[in-house]
Amino acid sequence: LAAGAWSDDLASSVGVRLPIRTAALQMLLSTPAAAGLLRPVIGAVHLQLSLKQLPSGEFLLGGGWPGDIATDRRSFSVRSNSIAGNWAAASELLPVVGNQEIARSWCGLEAISIDHVPFIGSISGLPGLTIAAGFSGHGFAISPAVGRAVADHMVGKSTPELDGLRPDRIRRIDVASLNEFFTEPVERLVAG
Repeated sequence: LAAGAWSDDLASSVGVRLPIRTAALQMLLSTPAAAGLLRPVIGAVHLQLSLKQLPSGEFLLGGGWPGDIATDRRSFSVRSNSIAGNWAAASELLPVVGNQEIARSWCGLEAISIDHVPFIGSISGLPGLTIAAGFSGHGFAISPAVGRAVADHMVGKSTPELDGLRPDRIRRIDVASLNEFFTEPVERLVAG
């Protein structure tokens, strides 16, 4: 079960309530600048920002700026204040970004787990079901290792690297924490 932001719906069909919530996280794409100005993906402790430059020169901005999710969780709308805040953060860190224009904005729908750690592995009592969900914005960065570990797990190989990620840890979460997680605004979950 690796259905991203919709994993909780599928899990509920077999009686599992995954403590994940869907957040719409905004991305911005700038017009092209000279290529090669920025090589690594960067962020800053004091800024809500993820920034990289594509080989064609555009800057790709993220960092957890929220959008709004439709009630059916199939679409989103961006927020003008998130666009402005994300653009200002990138321009502060790398002023050349501010010389560009915003070419496109969108949101990705992301599953945020109760502890910002993905649920990866099997759930006791449900043989044959392997879960990989609730990546909380970290999926792309760790996907090669997760893919290998999940494949190993599914064929019965030892996967000690998944021990702290196993979905059975849900059973150790107290009811009050679960209730708070499911009722607090998604923006506070993203801020972590």
